[in-house]
Amino acid sequence: MREYPGMTDFLIQSIDRVTLERLELLAGERGWSTNDTALRALRYALGLSSEPVIGRDRQDIATMRGVWNQLENQAFSEAMDAFRKVDSGPSFETLPKSGK
Repeated sequence: MREYPGMTDFLIQSIDRVTLERLELLAGERGWSTNDTALRALRYALGLSSEPVIGRDRQDIATMRGVWNQLENQAFSEAMDAFRKVDSGPSFETLPKSGK
């Protein structure tokens, strides 16, 4: 996230280990800093953003199992979308029958 003039630093104390681990996991999955992840989560929770921090494609097995990070999952989804756009005609052209 960008910093703008007039922004203030805010210290959060006494974060339990589970919350901190989840915050760090989300940050790693998204390629964001822990601070950016916390800010995004806070803005979403307060209704100031419509971008959910944990928005995932729940149909994707790699995401459900935690194997791929967000960028890898996005690249895979884009590749699959490209395949869906290909005309689904026959795989091989029919060759003319010879008179022999």
